[in-house]
Amino acid sequence: MLNLTASAETVGARFEGVDLFLSDPHISIDSTDDQLKELVEKIASRNLVAGSVVAPVWPPTGGGSAMGKPEDRHRFIEQVRKACRIAAKLRELGIRPYGIVRVDSATDPETWANDPEGSKKIASTFRECCNIAEGHGERLAAEGEICWGGMHSWKTND
Repeated sequence: MLNLTASAETVGARFEGVDLFLSDPHISIDSTDDQLKELVEKIASRNLVAGSVVAPVWPPTGGGSAMGKPEDRHRFIEQVRKACRIAAKLRELGIRPYGIVRVDSATDPETWANDPEGSKKIASTFRECCNIAEGHGERLAAEGEICWGGMHSWKTND
């Protein structure tokens, strides 16, 4: 995939980097520093940089709902913590000069719509994650899409 990205061109425009999904089989959220150094070498050898990283916050990837039970929210927060560590390490290794850590609510719209306190729980979870990100020198970006509960509009996103 890196080779395809590095060789893609249209009307003289090329990709300068890649976004990274931090979940197997792509890039493990539990990557060691040595594994991250190997990744950096692969990206750099193609004259690319790393941009945003996607924290795997969804239950099938080890996370949990940002508005779920305490244990779900804890798993969500831990996945963000791991993603921030990786993002900061990639920046330290010189391959990530910019970028954010992407998250969403990891909640479906129906569950969110049926929980009057759902938006408050999501906002609380996101605030805790923002503190973690700040501690790593990172920023979070909340992805608003119709498929994520509580993330449908910047006007209603608490």
